[in-house]
Amino acid sequence: MTRPRDIESRLGLFDDLSGILNAMRSFALAELRRVGRHEAAQRAADAALAQAVADVAPALPQPPAGARRDVWVLLGSVRGFCGSYNEDVARHFRQRRAAIGTAIVVGERLGALLAEPDDVVRVAGAVGAADAADTIERIVRALDDPRARPDPAQGLVICWRDEGGVAERRILPIDVPAQAAAGNRPVTFAPLPQVAAGVARHYVFHRLLSSLVGALRVENQMRLLLMENALRHIERKREDLRRSRNQLRQEEIIEEIELVGERRPPAESEP
Repeated sequence: MTRPRDIESRLGLFDDLSGILNAMRSFALAELRRVGRHEAAQRAADAALAQAVADVAPALPQPPAGARRDVWVLLGSVRGFCGSYNEDVARHFRQRRAAIGTAIVVGERLGALLAEPDDVVRVAGAVGAADAADTIERIVRALDDPRARPDPAQGLVICWRDEGGVAERRILPIDVPAQAAAGNRPVTFAPLPQVAAGVARHYVFHRLLSSLVGALRVENQMRLLLMENALRHIERKREDLRRSRNQLRQEEIIEEIELVGERRPPAESEP
């Protein structure tokens, strides 16, 4: 009787795990819907700021020519159960390390994988789309760290896990089309260089935010895939246990029938 009880115990455990995984799957689906709404609004903001940058391009400072060691922002996952998300970003960073100056590591899990205290600035990451803007504020403040402040001889690159692998996006220097830079200067109340500096700050903020929202989408897609694979695996194991339980029950019934047959008294002989 020990084995049937073991099977029932394991089935109960699988039921509990299935309930937890289904709840996590629901959270990932809900977060994907929120991220989708944020991405739609972010695309509109990016397009408006790209046009604004083109309008003030003549007043933007020109980056110096020559070699440059970029400041990198590495976006990691705060929550677990998203596959190799953080490991992929950390591996890519190590492969490109020679060309990188200071790194701003976003998220505690990714920070734990990159134990380089001298030239790594750590920033708390975003749990979901709702606190994505607050995370970008923390990144912008981290750029004021003497180790991470991009000067005219440095660029700013953001790195995250995308659908096809690790992605990079250059934020600074701002890529302005040549025809935009040669266009007519807009009429502004404040001096144009001051307006251009403000537009550039907003542009950097929203380019960072756009990358973070995309990273959150991929993170939750990976989490959702992991949860669904785990649920399918549990269901297969559960079916195997149910078959074993049914087989044991059949064997027990057969044994009972045989025992009953052995205990039956012999038929009385006729006179």
